[in-house]
Amino acid sequence: MPALSLPSVIMFIGSALLQLAGVSFLPASRGFTAPLPTLASALCFLGGVFLLARIIASGVNIGTLIPLSAAFVPLCAIAFGVMVYGEPISWAKAAMLILACALVALASAT
Repeated sequence: MPALSLPSVIMFIGSALLQLAGVSFLPASRGFTAPLPTLASALCFLGGVFLLARIIASGVNIGTLIPLSAAFVPLCAIAFGVMVYGEPISWAKAAMLILACALVALASAT
């Protein structure tokens, strides 16, 4: 298993950004009834998953990549919701989410 190379890290960040963009189009899609936001959301998610597949094809351990992605992307989506849409979040909830991400990273590193 190769270590995470710079191109893999860049693709991971790109994947996370594309998935976050896909999430950001969901409100505008009105439950997938508005064609253009629905298409934009689907293409962003597809691009994000494509980049994850390319990282895995390069030899990065799926047992590390998928848990990291599963923790990182939702945390970014929550931060996006708080900053862009003004959704409320308590400090306790934020601390628990960050702790969960840290635990996932620790578990995947061992």
